[in-house]
Amino acid sequence: MSVSKTDLTFLQIADRLAAADLPDPGEVDAVVGIARGGVVPAALVAYELKRPLRRLQLSFRDDLNRPQHDTPATVGDVPDVTGQRVLLVDDVSVSGATLKQAASLLNAASVITMAFKGSPDAADIVLFPDVPQCVRWPWFDDVAPPVRTPGAPQALIVAGVSGSGKSTVGRMLAERLGWRYVEADDHHPPENVAKMRRGEPLTDEDRIPWLDSLKQELGRSLDAGQGIVLSSSALKARYRTHLTEGRDGIQIVLLHGSAQLIADRLNARTGHFFDPNLLQNQLETLELPNPNEDLIVVDIAPSPEAVTDHVLNACDLTPASQTSTR
Repeated sequence: MSVSKTDLTFLQIADRLAAADLPDPGEVDAVVGIARGGVVPAALVAYELKRPLRRLQLSFRDDLNRPQHDTPATVGDVPDVTGQRVLLVDDVSVSGATLKQAASLLNAASVITMAFKGSPDAADIVLFPDVPQCVRWPWFDDVAPPVRTPGAPQALIVAGVSGSGKSTVGRMLAERLGWRYVEADDHHPPENVAKMRRGEPLTDEDRIPWLDSLKQELGRSLDAGQGIVLSSSALKARYRTHLTEGRDGIQIVLLHGSAQLIADRLNARTGHFFDPNLLQNQLETLELPNPNEDLIVVDIAPSPEAVTDHVLNACDLTPASQTSTR
């Protein structure tokens, strides 16, 4: 007999996690995940709190969810969290017994328990107490690769935080391909530019007219059958969706590298309105692609010329000079 399951997406989990009444990061020294099921949930929590992750591996049920021991048994070493304030995480807790036993194994100063799914009293924090059915977690299912539009793209969006080289690489790509180049910074309304000059991060509301203007630029070129390269930060998945929604032939390329390399580049350049102190805000805002997002991530450590070559090869695009000689 099949068991009814509730599908939870990463987006639903992320939204619920962001709204959860988690402890203040200053009150947690480490996040401990109960393996196997609690490791990914604990990793998400550790990322949210910016705290180190530890693993406590317990064996209780087999892959068919049948109990193999009277009580959960430890596998391997218990993490050393002596004297630390711990947030203990599991994916599912029915009665809270496993969490209580796991907490008793930790020589911690204090333990707060958390279950992603369970009854409201199964843990100190329960992320989805409102889901009665079994859950199909997104990290346990194979994800089909994104469906690519056949053929090479007609438009490129070169994305990344300020200092990643998107304008330099974008111009090189446009020159090599003989396409029109558009710089997203030129489409910011004056009030956005003023905020950035003052070192104030833009809000999502600030970006809506800017994104609309960029989407219109892409549409004009695609409708006219002209190639276009657009350099835009496009840090969040929803910004990228806003730009590409309803259009085929657009490929997003995310230029990405270490925070130190990007900071060095920002500190070295002049004549740009971006305040280098906003880099941390941009890095925290940046959303790396999810498995369903058709996005190419390119390392910025090589030279701009090498990065440009990599993008052309990855997108199966031929420079205009080579096309003309064939």
